[in-house]
Amino acid sequence: MITVLITYNLPGKPPRQAITENFVGAANSIFKGLPGLMSKQFCYDETTGDGHSVYLWESREQAENFFSPAFVEHFREVFGVDPTLTYLDIPVLVDNRVGDVVVNKE
Repeated sequence: MITVLITYNLPGKPPRQAITENFVGAANSIFKGLPGLMSKQFCYDETTGDGHSVYLWESREQAENFFSPAFVEHFREVFGVDPTLTYLDIPVLVDNRVGDVVVNKE
């Protein structure tokens, strides 16, 4: 398992409602059912324009395949900024939705 954090700052600090509409569209058209993606959180601070996305992937390989140069270019076209990507290993995951603690042995 791997977590990928994406950070960015949106010029003009768009209102939360506009960003939420964009996020919902992406959630349904891109991320829902995406193989290898276990979960994704869309985070936004309307006061600063700072956005954060938190992705939980089954493997680093799947994450790296998704976050290709084409992804970065598409992100730039949609939001007008380049994202910063950080890959983080997950030794242990607590999943209270199913009452489980998962130990990542890779």
